[in-house]
Amino acid sequence: MKVKLLGAAQEVGRSGILVELEDGKKILLDYGVSLEGEEPQFPLPVKPREINLVAVSHAHLDHSGAVPLLYISGSPQLLMTPLTLSLSDLLIRDFLKLSKYYVPYEYAEVEKAMDNAILKGYNEEYDIDGITIRLSDAGHIPGSSMISIDTGSYTILYTGDYALHDTCLLRMGSKSEFSRADLIITESTYAEYDHPPRDWVEREFINTVREVVESGGTVLIPSFAVGRAQEILCVLAKYDFPHRVYVDGMARAANDLILEDAYLLRDPGLFEKAVDMARKIRDWNDRKKAVEEPSVIISPAGMLHGGPSEWYMEKIMEAEKNAVVFVSFAIPQTPARQVLETGVFASPTKKGNVKARIEWFDFSAHSGRSELIESIMISKNSAKFLLVHGEPEAEKTMAKHVEENGRMAVAPSLGEEVEIKM
Repeated sequence: MKVKLLGAAQEVGRSGILVELEDGKKILLDYGVSLEGEEPQFPLPVKPREINLVAVSHAHLDHSGAVPLLYISGSPQLLMTPLTLSLSDLLIRDFLKLSKYYVPYEYAEVEKAMDNAILKGYNEEYDIDGITIRLSDAGHIPGSSMISIDTGSYTILYTGDYALHDTCLLRMGSKSEFSRADLIITESTYAEYDHPPRDWVEREFINTVREVVESGGTVLIPSFAVGRAQEILCVLAKYDFPHRVYVDGMARAANDLILEDAYLLRDPGLFEKAVDMARKIRDWNDRKKAVEEPSVIISPAGMLHGGPSEWYMEKIMEAEKNAVVFVSFAIPQTPARQVLETGVFASPTKKGNVKARIEWFDFSAHSGRSELIESIMISKNSAKFLLVHGEPEAEKTMAKHVEENGRMAVAPSLGEEVEIKM
């Protein structure tokens, strides 16, 4: 068996893992785009007509955003959960609409990709010439899945992004998949440290936003439209946050799509309550009104690069009574990272020192160090690990964890093809 890394090789983003089985079948696991830096970065190219199946773990653009490229000159089958399909369609179309740079595909390729989709729920099986593919709950964002490939002789598990802890929004990912796999292709994003206890993070977050709003300020929460925006809404609902909450941008559409598959959530009733308590921003009049009153505004983009959050930041940054509260990892070279590191915000139309309160809370939906180690310990003693989706030091640390637990680890570089004997 051969595995070639087209992306996410000693880096976070633009995931693309090409698996060639012993019988020559080729399965592509994710095909995403990196939005770090000035221009989108795509994974290494692949020949679509040689691919037997594309399987997408979840909707975030770093895992799905390059998929339409495969449909310019091919029509491979595309496997994912129904919610991943609808959310991917939402995010990719928005990416095309808002991108200020050349994207090498158009809406026609997006539609062709979606038309080739094969939809499976969790623990449902899909067979392709004697190979059985199964999707299981990854606990990362709604609809996210780990992908298991059973050849009859051995089993491959691709984790995608996963979390082995409960959140307000989701149950933890499926642990049982690790005990079945002979080869585990795993993310290693947070191999170097643990996330703080979630209950503590939630309480500190609630105390902060209440303090700001009750002092007459506006709280801007720049947030990813899919996953993090819904998590924050659920946290506010869980603690019966008594003040006005607004939701803007693509998070509104994502809420509606997730409501259609609410049975996938940890507590569908809590999510319905959360959506009901938030007011939708529908136009510029609503936006202007929201920044003029004590409230919480949840809005993409999470990195303050594009989307309504950029406009909101320009309006609230100069008043000390206000706050900008980050709830996601701040990607390097983004306005969000600059604000956290320097206290300066820069957009195409404004630049200056942020006088508003600046806070960051770790609401990560990835497994931390202890959870990654747990996944190693519950795997087979003979399991082999292929490490992806981590910075070089994180993958080095993850390899150490794997080897300390008596398993074999390899961390390929970009474009490297690894031959693995099972």
